[in-house]
Amino acid sequence: MEQKSNKNIVTEFYRNVVRLRKSEMIADYVHENYIQHSPMGKDGREGLFEMVEFLKKLPPVEETTPSPIVNLIAEDDYVVAHLDIHFMGKHIRVIELFRVQHGLAAEHWDVTEEPTGKNEPVINIKGLINEVGLRDNEYIIDLYSKIDDVIIHHLIAVHAELKQAGKSTALFDIFKMKDRQITEHHYVKQVVPEKMMHNNGMF
Repeated sequence: MEQKSNKNIVTEFYRNVVRLRKSEMIADYVHENYIQHSPMGKDGREGLFEMVEFLKKLPPVEETTPSPIVNLIAEDDYVVAHLDIHFMGKHIRVIELFRVQHGLAAEHWDVTEEPTGKNEPVINIKGLINEVGLRDNEYIIDLYSKIDDVIIHHLIAVHAELKQAGKSTALFDIFKMKDRQITEHHYVKQVVPEKMMHNNGMF
């Protein structure tokens, strides 16, 4: 049997466990000692089981509803999922990171945000971000990873922590690159809550 890619594992997890709410399939995709960093989730499979059982009480997702997945990025043991979700009357942007181990999701991070339509970074035709975001694409390349092998239509994900005025904010950025220029930028930010459902933090 051909081994599934980490992207396929995460995609199937979204469809079977989250969309179709098959809690009995959690063990097929998630490690027994699943480490949770999402503030609203619990460690282990049991935390996911509780989430799916809650979702079962809501109206099912219609088959014609488009997938919320905007981008999937995979490298080594990690998969980043960029989601655009409409849930319970809310519009939510989510960027999630999974660490996959031996074919199972072993660790999970996410950052979620309800878009306000204000202060959104805007990419102009020169590939620069306005004053709300970072100004220089070369600066971004040097700042994050000294990337020397950026290729056409390469996607770069950045998970970071910002500390200001004694508060911590979780950030997730996705940059689309072409010829060492930023052509597209998506980001979400979330203030790190003081209390979470675990002791793992958001990073």
